[in-house]
Amino acid sequence: MANVKENAVQNESALTRLSSIPDTQGITKYNMYYTTSRMNVTLHKGHASAPAVFYGHTDCSLTKAHLCLRRGDAKTSPMVAFAKVFMTSRHMQLGRGDYHKQQETSNQFALDDLRRAKNLFCRSDYQFSTAQGSNNPDKKAEFDWRKDRSKIAKTVYECCDSNGRTVAKMSSGGAFNWSKGGEIEVADDLDAGSTEMMLMSALAIWFMEALAYQSIFRGYASGKEDSSSMSKEA
Repeated sequence: MANVKENAVQNESALTRLSSIPDTQGITKYNMYYTTSRMNVTLHKGHASAPAVFYGHTDCSLTKAHLCLRRGDAKTSPMVAFAKVFMTSRHMQLGRGDYHKQQETSNQFALDDLRRAKNLFCRSDYQFSTAQGSNNPDKKAEFDWRKDRSKIAKTVYECCDSNGRTVAKMSSGGAFNWSKGGEIEVADDLDAGSTEMMLMSALAIWFMEALAYQSIFRGYASGKEDSSSMSKEA
C-alpha cells in the first residue's frame, strides 16, 4: 500500500514538472484535416486551403494496422515513415521508409518500439527511443509522450526528450469535429527525419486514443483552428 501511495506522489510530481516546462521556441504547427475518411488526414502548415505537406493514412486488418506517413498531399506520395499497431495490446512499432518495399525485397527495417508506460498511474503515456537524430551513434535518443490527464475525454499530449525539453505536442480534434482531426506541433530544431518520426508517433497515439474512445472533445483551445501564438506557420 505504501508503494502505491509513493507511486501516486511521484506521478503527481511528474505532472507538475511537465506543466511547468516552458513552451519551446520555434515550433511549427501541423493542422490535421480529414479526407473522405476519418482514418486518413492531410497535414497542413496552416489552414486546409494551404498545400498539404504530409498525408497520413491507414491500412487495417482484424489484428493489426499500418499507419503510413507520406511526404506530399496524396496516397501516392513517397512514404517516409510508418507505424505497426497491434490492436490487442496497444503496442506499436515505428519505422522509417516504405514498409511495402520491405515486403518486396525481404529487407528488414529497424523498428523502434512505441510502448505504453507500465506504471498503473501512467498507462496512457508512451515511450520510444530511436537512432534518428541521436548525437551518439552508440545510444538512441529517448522520448516520452505524456498525456495531460487533467483534461477529461480529451487527447492532449506533450513529448519530452531525455532532458525534459518539450519537443512536440499533439491535441485531438474530438469525435464531433468532422473536418479537423487535431493539431501536432514540432520543434523546429529537429532534423527532417526526427520531425517525421515525431509526426508518425503522434499520429499513432492519436489513432490509438480514437480507438479507445478517449478523444470525445476537442483538445486544443477554442479559437486556435488556424493560428497559434507559439507556432510558426508557412
